[in-house]
Amino acid sequence: MRAIELEEARELAAEAARAPSVHNVQPARWRFLSAGEVLLFRDLARSLPAADPSGHDVLLSMGAAFEGLALALSRRGIGLAERERASEAAEPGLELVARAALVDGAAADPLAQWVPHRRAFRGIFAPTGAAEIASLTGIADVRVIADRAAIRELAARYDRASLGFLRRPAYLRELFDWCRFSRRHPSWDRDGLNADCLALSAVERTAASWLLRPPVFAVLRRLGLGRLVISEAAQIRSAGAVVLFVAPRTQPAFAVGRRFYRLWLEITALGLVLVPMSALADDPAEAARLAAAHGVPPTHRVVNVFRVGKVGPRGAATSPRLPVGELLV
Repeated sequence: MRAIELEEARELAAEAARAPSVHNVQPARWRFLSAGEVLLFRDLARSLPAADPSGHDVLLSMGAAFEGLALALSRRGIGLAERERASEAAEPGLELVARAALVDGAAADPLAQWVPHRRAFRGIFAPTGAAEIASLTGIADVRVIADRAAIRELAARYDRASLGFLRRPAYLRELFDWCRFSRRHPSWDRDGLNADCLALSAVERTAASWLLRPPVFAVLRRLGLGRLVISEAAQIRSAGAVVLFVAPRTQPAFAVGRRFYRLWLEITALGLVLVPMSALADDPAEAARLAAAHGVPPTHRVVNVFRVGKVGPRGAATSPRLPVGELLV
């Protein structure tokens, strides 16, 4: 085990922060100890009480961040070995999630090279070749849906599921609070879902900034216009495939989050981009229907659903990240 100096700790935290997190809330905080250990904390202020009341999705995000650190360390020949969490003094606003030892002599993880290339792409996909879609079937823990009729049906089901969640006032307010439709927003380049990453045109981002305001959207929904505002059906129909990520029901969320990040990087390595369609996995009826239709055994569950394809001509934006100074505690 070896200690990590401050400048290297900053570099490692910045690389680990490229891991995906729900709504890009970025809850992971790090402390590197002189004894060659690292502590991973959850920032309790970065939660989603309406969308994620149990904290499950945030814990998935913590697992992804931990895997991000493991990837970053591997490029430096260092391994990351989880340890039993010892009793720690209470930390205001923080929850200890993991403790690990730094171990010299690790091999570089081949997925580490793809971290800078990973993107969430929410636009219209470019045409995706049959060979690229077929390559997805070689990835573990997935079910691949490439039938065009099935994808069209999923596009409609996704819109219905999304609208169902947005009928909940608290859910809608929370989502709106994490959206950044204007570059003038103080957190545009810090966190959340900005208009560039949402692949919104200048007209679309202006419209969304008004139409998704909770009082306005509530009126539109009552008039039957809500689905027109939030529909992603066109983007989904353009996908080369839809991929189900499945995991054992008994697998802890933290471990599932680690696998989630690796799966995304494996798809990135194929030259493809994706974006989660979480509403289909979060809606119990839709998740059960997908599991039954695509051979997911009762011992497993659908963790998330992705639309996958080739990046469109406008490219994919890089999602914002918090300053590294805020990631070390």
